[in-house]
Amino acid sequence: MYEGVADAIDPSPGLTGQRGGPLVTGGLGIDVGGTKISGVVIDALGSVVARTRRPTPRDSGEAVLRACIEVATELRAVAASGSIALGPIAVAVPGTIDSRNGVIVDSPVLDMRDVPIVELAQQELGHPVTALHDVKAAAFGELMAGAGVGQADIAYLNVGTGLSMAFVFGWKIHQGAGGTAGEIGHVVADPAGATCNCGRRGCLETIASGPAIARRAGQSDGRLETVAAAARRGEKEACAAFEEAAGHLAHVLADFVMVLDLSVVMVGGGVSSVGSPFLDPLNAALDRELADVVQSARIVPAALGGESGVIGAAHWSRLAQDGRGSQAW
Repeated sequence: MYEGVADAIDPSPGLTGQRGGPLVTGGLGIDVGGTKISGVVIDALGSVVARTRRPTPRDSGEAVLRACIEVATELRAVAASGSIALGPIAVAVPGTIDSRNGVIVDSPVLDMRDVPIVELAQQELGHPVTALHDVKAAAFGELMAGAGVGQADIAYLNVGTGLSMAFVFGWKIHQGAGGTAGEIGHVVADPAGATCNCGRRGCLETIASGPAIARRAGQSDGRLETVAAAARRGEKEACAAFEEAAGHLAHVLADFVMVLDLSVVMVGGGVSSVGSPFLDPLNAALDRELADVVQSARIVPAALGGESGVIGAAHWSRLAQDGRGSQAW
């Protein structure tokens, strides 16, 4: 189940583990998605020394919480065997997250509403826990170990079943007044468009999300991979679906790029994973939107892929342990 604990880890002076060996600071991150729960332990250098993955329970939010506790328990044992001291266990979850109070306000994907996940998990584990928004965790992962390394100010765009962004300013995640900064999916892109599940009309999510692209391409099974394969073959309907979504997305992104003076926009999530059929028209559309206005931001794929969130959560855990955790979370 685990990719083994590193054989040699540089010790921090003055600390000892349960077995008398040198103790180093590390982090434990958990990323909860609609289909899988991933967990990793990283050491003081940020190297992954243990990982596990299991399917996300489908029956209830309570079962999801229980699975997270089991993952944390297993990985804590592995960390202890490698003399790794852990910061607060960081759990990244989708939905509306009150990270300051440790509450999942609403996560339809996980069937969780008004769940005090931090309080409940700490009671079970006897260890500090913190809750993060999954897209903000992914942005932090890319900042620390992916496409954002070396950048102080970046934007991370997640395009999948829904759309969301996260912004990093001065190496800190921007939360916003209520912790929901970055909900780009509900920016109105077409006032005459379809009704969104939020009640508004023409939200970007109704036009540029994975399901929206599949519908536009006439793909009955809703599989984006099928649309991407058709686009690679040059089929007009599939190409048009990606180009239309990219055009609407670029129109909204251009405003963020100009107002926030962004130079890099990292793109992750299921839609971005199809590669050039989506990213090429997105780059071209953003260049057109910004022509003669500002230098266009670079659109780059997330380097860590599906690991961005869990790696970001683990790094937050590690940095909180050594006192450098950011209140911007």
